Amino acid sequence: MTAPACIPLSRLPAGEPRPDIALFLPTLYSGGAERVQINLAKYFLDQGLRVDLVVCKYFGSLKDKVPNGVRLISLDASRVMFSVPAYLRYLQVARPPVVLSSVENANIVSCVGKMFSSHRHRLLVRLDNSLAEPGRLPLQIHRWPITIAIASTFHAADGFIAVSNGLKEQLSHLPGLSRKPIHRIYNPIIHKGLDAQADVTPTLPPSIAPGEPFVLAVGRLHKQKGYTHLLAAFARAVKQRPAQLVILGEGDDRDELQNLAAALGIASHVHFLGYTPNPLAYMRHASVFVLSSIAEGFGNVIVEALACGTPVISTDCPHGPREILADGRYGTLVPVGDVDALARAIATSLEKPKPAMSDELKNHLQLFSIETIGKQYIAELGLFSGPVPQPDLAKTIVA
Repeated sequence: MTAPACIPLSRLPAGEPRPDIALFLPTLYSGGAERVQINLAKYFLDQGLRVDLVVCKYFGSLKDKVPNGVRLISLDASRVMFSVPAYLRYLQVARPPVVLSSVENANIVSCVGKMFSSHRHRLLVRLDNSLAEPGRLPLQIHRWPITIAIASTFHAADGFIAVSNGLKEQLSHLPGLSRKPIHRIYNPIIHKGLDAQADVTPTLPPSIAPGEPFVLAVGRLHKQKGYTHLLAAFARAVKQRPAQLVILGEGDDRDELQNLAAALGIASHVHFLGYTPNPLAYMRHASVFVLSSIAEGFGNVIVEALACGTPVISTDCPHGPREILADGRYGTLVPVGDVDALARAIATSLEKPKPAMSDELKNHLQLFSIETIGKQYIAELGLFSGPVPQPDLAKTIVA
């Protein structure tokens, strides 16, 4: 797939046909929200819609994943919060009738744009992560500025899309939003090319012998992901059942986590492989997938692991894992921070062969398909009139 060339805002021609929808993001960093917007862009294109993908800065490993046919526009801002003037200029030149924004700081910019732009448009804000870190918000002093900005701007949006029921409830408690429409729409994760990506043989470290069981975790190396708990749990589990731990992702906590693995005596069993463009290949070949997060907005990687046929263990964190796993029906839920419970779950899973994917699970995963979710977005964005389509659970999309 050939990605489109990025157009700087300064070179955006006036007078062209306006897009049917503009998707707004901070960057093309390899995060879950960015992947979702790219998936939606591809779906909208397939429906014959004209799509703008607007980024505050043209940066990130997903630049090559933008589908050809999307008009990719960069505001060339040094920081997201400094992009308001350029964003207002974009609205005036491109005149999109509908904007769907995602990621916290970009959502604030889009709301400011709605407040001050002379171009009238419909704005839907997508909430993909928790509005607060775990714990009491009054104690999170570093969160105060962004929280105040959210509370003072989000009222400008015409509606909101929360990616889980927990986030929907959070939004409903914000001042001034009680009368705003808030819709829960899961993330579009399952797509037609998933199996082909998963069937690729992953590049594992030489110290992992062919066929040797390994535990997999995927996500940025940040305290929110609970990797300190995972390492402590794995150190206990590996004493019962020899295995390896593979962690995909980058982040500021890498050195700290590597030092912890050494202190726990498991450094030779833990492999930090950094960013990989195709984590699905590792998911399919892993013995078990573990999400150890303290908090989530949804948990895209849980859906991906299930679709790859790999057992899932997840913390019962807010918000998303319990919904995806249907209260533990399709995976194992353990309390957040409970190292003993996590260790037991890992050891137990390693003792069992990977089960074949049931038809029931295939049908459940239909809830997270691009076809199902894309139709819901089109309806909520007002791109056609009619009721929100519901998934056809008689059909499956996972081979």
